[in-house]
Amino acid sequence: MHTLRSISKLLIISVSMVIIAGCAHTPPCDKHAEIHAIIDQANSVFYLDDRIWFQSIQAEIASQTIILRGEAFFKRPVQGIIKKIRKAGWDYPVLDSINYLPEKFEGDLSYGIITVPYVMGRYKAVSMKHEGTEMLYGEPVRLIREADPYIQVQSAVGYLGYIPKTALRTVELSEWNRYQIGPQAVFAASLELDVDLEIKMGTRLPYLDNDRVLLADGSELQIPPEHFQIVDPASNPLREAIITTAEHYLGLPYVWGGRSADGVDCSGFVMQSYALNNLYLPRDTDEMANVGRLIGLPGWTDALLPGDLLFFGGSRRLVTHTAIYLGADRVIHSLGSGVQIQSLNPDHEDYAENLVQRFIFAKRIFE
Repeated sequence: MHTLRSISKLLIISVSMVIIAGCAHTPPCDKHAEIHAIIDQANSVFYLDDRIWFQSIQAEIASQTIILRGEAFFKRPVQGIIKKIRKAGWDYPVLDSINYLPEKFEGDLSYGIITVPYVMGRYKAVSMKHEGTEMLYGEPVRLIREADPYIQVQSAVGYLGYIPKTALRTVELSEWNRYQIGPQAVFAASLELDVDLEIKMGTRLPYLDNDRVLLADGSELQIPPEHFQIVDPASNPLREAIITTAEHYLGLPYVWGGRSADGVDCSGFVMQSYALNNLYLPRDTDEMANVGRLIGLPGWTDALLPGDLLFFGGSRRLVTHTAIYLGADRVIHSLGSGVQIQSLNPDHEDYAENLVQRFIFAKRIFE
């Protein structure tokens, strides 16, 4: 009996020594939970809508080093996590080993055009269930990552989804722009063509001229005009009306929660500029960011038109600020001293470098 007790004591001592040794060169074991809690809270606060964007970051703690792993779309919130860890008192090195999306694709083929009548985008790389949203023929999408035989894309409305690789044509940015810029032929009814092509109701294709449209494979086809309506976003007079309304707010002070003639915050200013032209948007910036279709990303602003909305990120949340595009690289927004016009072009006197660094995407609310 004494022998068994002695063995038990030795085992307890041995296990304790192993645990102590395992914690000797890392932050104290009872403090690991604090670091994980900081990251979990940052992931939660960052959340906008994981159907469109997401951030999933975890920490691995070893050898007096904190290694950040997981996935994210933007670096700024990750930098915010590191600042929070520092503020909590941890001075250990923090290594960024996060997989940033979208992935890099060979030959700059980072974009795609849907080539089938429609395809379901799914939240997982599977052929059944987990439906997100359908993408229609000719729809421009952004490639996110490989999952052979599937590929994850971001649709024109922003939803992420896995689709078969056979459902799209991969293209460079210059070709992608052809499907984003200029007049669109919008089909109000489904149409079957003699060229073994089916166009579903709701499909939008770039309109060229003389009743010709740009097909998803890059070819052109003349279609009788009674089958579609031509929509030209650049010629919509509502754009000029919204800009005129927005400029009436110039000089008003920034007021948190404000949407009156005595002061406005960023989303209140945008909301009112639209509302006074009978377009109603959600009140807060993060809700507003879910409306409309993607029309701009870092490194791609060629398709922006006056009246489109730009969204900017911060170190704590994905979306923290919004502005109205004026054209010629300038925006009007409520920030700091109040409603003002600033430029995204470094050659301009009113260049706002911080805005450029924080820009994450732009949305088109109306055509």
